[in-house]
Amino acid sequence: MEELQNIYLESVKDALFRLKACEDLLSSYHRNKSIIFIESAILQLRKALELIAFAAIAPNKHEYEKFRNKAESHNDYRKDFKASSILKALRKVNKDFYPIPLTEAKLTQTGDYHYDRKKENFLTVSKFITLYDKLGKYLHVDNPWGSNKELENFAQSMVGEINLIKSLLSLYFTVIRTKDFTGVWVLSTSTEHVSVKIIVGLADSNFTVTS
Repeated sequence: MEELQNIYLESVKDALFRLKACEDLLSSYHRNKSIIFIESAILQLRKALELIAFAAIAPNKHEYEKFRNKAESHNDYRKDFKASSILKALRKVNKDFYPIPLTEAKLTQTGDYHYDRKKENFLTVSKFITLYDKLGKYLHVDNPWGSNKELENFAQSMVGEINLIKSLLSLYFTVIRTKDFTGVWVLSTSTEHVSVKIIVGLADSNFTVTS
């Protein structure tokens, strides 16, 4: 599990690095309107989402591999690359795999720290899938006879999308249920310093996550 945890942390850290790069490229685009900057920003944002998906595989790797092996074709998980498809498959392996965002911990009267769940303003699974698939159409040059992709409108919305991802990843937990480990990883991250910290919570037995 230590190796898989390291893969998870490095993937999340790389995702944060690419989010920061995306913000820088987006700022450059808004200054001079060069299409190269906005297309590069879109590429980095899509790669950040892919890294979040790959990170999610890590603690569920063995179960995910078994699930993918059952597919009639293209069943080698090592060749998976489409983040939206990875998330859909992971749902069937571990329904609580996706980051569950938290508010800052509060010290209780008993001396324990309590985390509340964020209720809004973060990238949900459904929004993740929609955004990832939407980004794909901007990775190719426009067909001169095709429809207008409204790139400028999308560029204006990207800051909001990035903020939703940052809100998701700033403080969250992910649930792990395997034969070797049952519990949670609690992560605190920063895009400003591109840092990731983790707390491991081991459960005594299986548990349920409620909304």
